[in-house]
Amino acid sequence: METVFQVVMALLLTVMAVAFLLKFTKEFMDAVGIAAYGLVPLSKAHRATLERWNAYYRTLDHAQRKEFDRRVKELLYEKDWLGKGFPVSWEMRVRIAGTMAQVTLGLERVLLRHFTRIHIFPGAYVNKRTGRRHLGEVNPAKRAIVLSWAHFQEGHANPADGRNLGLHETAHALWLENSIENGEDDFLETDLRLRWQELAREEIARINAGEERFFRKYAGTNQAEFFAVAVENFFERPLDYQATLPDLYACMKDLLRQDPAGHGPGSPAVHPGGAP
Repeated sequence: METVFQVVMALLLTVMAVAFLLKFTKEFMDAVGIAAYGLVPLSKAHRATLERWNAYYRTLDHAQRKEFDRRVKELLYEKDWLGKGFPVSWEMRVRIAGTMAQVTLGLERVLLRHFTRIHIFPGAYVNKRTGRRHLGEVNPAKRAIVLSWAHFQEGHANPADGRNLGLHETAHALWLENSIENGEDDFLETDLRLRWQELAREEIARINAGEERFFRKYAGTNQAEFFAVAVENFFERPLDYQATLPDLYACMKDLLRQDPAGHGPGSPAVHPGGAP
């Protein structure tokens, strides 16, 4: 009996050791792969895709574009791109990665590493858990960001209306990523985050009282949706946002370390590595 027990324990330890080695090897190879991939410039075709479809990319100077390109490359390599019933082209990947890079550009080390899977549906889809039709969602349990491609495109068709599905879902992922302990967490400064939540509570109360001044009514759903809607407007209507809600705009500018409203000749849109 003792011998059988020893054999079982030996097998169990062996399986655990193999699992650990496989996990370590994958993480090591991923790190090496991203580092090596970073040495290769973003292709001309991919840069042309960003130039055509990402209005924010076109406002950046050479140094900022170089950093933007690097992030897009890493996002393309790091994420699993999963088409739900249709193939995912490289153009689709680059456009979605560009939206993610846009939101995170001012944050020095953020690639939303927890969210390893990007699920793309051709259009609105039925969520199995809720039974309702969705345009997009963020599911931290499944490490997934989910998007309707049709509605992602619709969000970029008018880059100045404050409605952009890609920015919206990336904002959700960003806020969640900040509190997931994975070596990339805690990048939003605590004092600024608490200040944001205080200002958001006040504006949510106004929205729900019928006194909304700028954001659409959906922003009053909760803190998470308020942040996501605010990010949409931060990039698509920055001047109006700043003029109407200056305290909120200033707080978001410092949180994301970007300033779309202040962008112009001699005034960078992005302040990597620190608040402006």
